Amino acid sequence: MIIPQSSVPTILAAFGHLRRGEITLRRHLWQALNTLPLDVTTKQYYAKLILRENAQDAAVRTARATFQGQAVMAAPVVHEIEAVQSPLLVDRLIDPHVSNHLTITALVLGTLWFGPSLVMHSGLEDQPRAISEISATEMTPPIDAPLPQVLSASELTVPHMVTPLPSALPPFLFYHRIQSGDTLGSIAEFYRTSPRELFWANGLQNGRVFIVGSTLRIPRLPGISHTVVENETIVSIAEQYGASTQAITLFKPNRVKSDIDLVDGREVFIPYVLPEYPQTVINKYGSIEGVATMEAIETVTVLNDETNMRDGPGRAFDKVGTLAYGQRLIPLSRYGGWVKLEVAPGEIGWVKGTLLGMSDGLIEGLPVASNVPWPPPRWVWPSTGTFTSGFGWRSQPYYMFHNGIDLANKAGTSIYAARYGRVIEAGWCRGYGYCVKINHGNGVESQYGHMLKQPVVRTGEIVDMGDYIGMMGSTYDAAGGGFSTGVHLHFTVKVGGKPVDPLLYLP
Repeated sequence: MIIPQSSVPTILAAFGHLRRGEITLRRHLWQALNTLPLDVTTKQYYAKLILRENAQDAAVRTARATFQGQAVMAAPVVHEIEAVQSPLLVDRLIDPHVSNHLTITALVLGTLWFGPSLVMHSGLEDQPRAISEISATEMTPPIDAPLPQVLSASELTVPHMVTPLPSALPPFLFYHRIQSGDTLGSIAEFYRTSPRELFWANGLQNGRVFIVGSTLRIPRLPGISHTVVENETIVSIAEQYGASTQAITLFKPNRVKSDIDLVDGREVFIPYVLPEYPQTVINKYGSIEGVATMEAIETVTVLNDETNMRDGPGRAFDKVGTLAYGQRLIPLSRYGGWVKLEVAPGEIGWVKGTLLGMSDGLIEGLPVASNVPWPPPRWVWPSTGTFTSGFGWRSQPYYMFHNGIDLANKAGTSIYAARYGRVIEAGWCRGYGYCVKINHGNGVESQYGHMLKQPVVRTGEIVDMGDYIGMMGSTYDAAGGGFSTGVHLHFTVKVGGKPVDPLLYLP
């Protein structure tokens, strides 16, 4: 609603002026009375009657000071003057209620006497036209800001929003998406807080990773975030951080009143408790000030649920854990097609690179791991098909020694590395046509002959047990003494340079 602004005094303004005059008159009356030779008790009695506006003013000042958080000013006291033996006769004649009646009477008489004059000067008397005849333009005062627009009738029923008290607000009002190049100190400076407040409010002491793409919570007040574990109580949590139990129960956003409210995994915020950095963190960054240089880390993301993590770069290594879809990990190094990752401080494992989401630049920037041990001697069948020939002497197609086994299937059938190792030859091989040879360490070697075409792996490449290396075919090198009577895989295993029966190793 728009209220027209008047340029002339109103009746209320006149009453205010009349009231201020009355107050001035009372103060002059008191000054005159205060000069009389009255005792202190008598003066205090009349001070309450004559200067009661001072008490009202004092109450207003006290309320305003309390609301603004300022110190309450003491009310002025009546100066003591030497008393006389006999009070004046007026002391017995004036009743405390008389002054109130006089005030009301003065207001009524003033209204009757000055009312018509005030109405005449206010401009309300000279109205030749009815209000309905006045245009909306004439009734609308000039304003600088545009009027709010109501989009629908339903908006008129929306209740007025009341700002909650600070004690009821959540501990975190802002959230920062960490970007590449961010440091704990730069974020703290931007939000005008301290690195230590960000550290404890975000649980970085519990191994939470400061990584690119994650969200950092900005607290509105210093404090520590604690995640409840089994059998914890309000007393034990308070003792852990040297705080009082009231710091937990009286902080409204926690919604914790008793130990029954403490559920495993629930987070509580302990305000105004800010411990020092853990010594392990200080040692990592060199000093307390060095923690502010903590830089956001690039991470990789797990692409499949229940992804196996192993203790080495290969499927032959033992499984040490299972990762969930979308889990973020810190890459440490690479070896072959595997990536070494840190799940949590002290928890390290290897995952196949194809099962991780990461940029090419991140992979290329990782150092190549050194001193990687060979995995346990575990084997898988190199392909599927019909077993057509075993290891040893045979009479078909003529009498000869067969240094491997043959598996027959249709052309293009996938061939896999039977064991973890390094490719020592890939391409056209003497006698075998297209083939692959893999060194498995400790003098153990496997060979895959008669492939359909050029294999997909290259010399020097690390392959894992079960990695795809090519397709089944029927190529051979006649000049080298080889031949093939049909599509098949010739698989050979050598130990110390001498062929052995592959069935001694295959599961």
